[in-house]
Amino acid sequence: MTIRLMPLVAAALLISSCDTGKEPADGTSPETAASADPAAEEAAIRVKIAQWLDLIKAKDAAAIAQMYAEDGAFMPPNAPIGKGHPAIEQNWAAMMGTPGFDLTFAPEQIIVSSSGDMALDRGTYRLVVAPEGAEQIDTGKYVVVWRKVDGDWKAAADIINSDLPAGGG
Repeated sequence: MTIRLMPLVAAALLISSCDTGKEPADGTSPETAASADPAAEEAAIRVKIAQWLDLIKAKDAAAIAQMYAEDGAFMPPNAPIGKGHPAIEQNWAAMMGTPGFDLTFAPEQIIVSSSGDMALDRGTYRLVVAPEGAEQIDTGKYVVVWRKVDGDWKAAADIINSDLPAGGG
């Protein structure tokens, strides 16, 4: 009886040890996932953030919109969501057109996925505006979800939340 079971056990062991050759559901190959270097990807995202801050200083809404994925979304406070490059550009242009506009932000944490194709960027911002001549300062927090598109990091979702109480405090 044990002699008859031996071929079945051997077959089961062989089948369970075989590689099916399937790629992960996200479309990355096992080799790609294994080769992702989170520190290098985080550094690349920090370079993108520095570029973004330079574009804000230059008030270049069109170039800022290109920092987002084609299907990206910008969710500023007290304004409709901007989906896609034209709407994102419009939201940024409106925000930067406010008299006295000055915005800085800094990541507190960047977490890169193990596959190296998505990342979470969480940080704080400081916004200064003077719409009626008197300077107003707002501080708050943000989250950007980054997605790697054709080897380049793009913002897939970007949301800003003020620390001020409802009604502007």
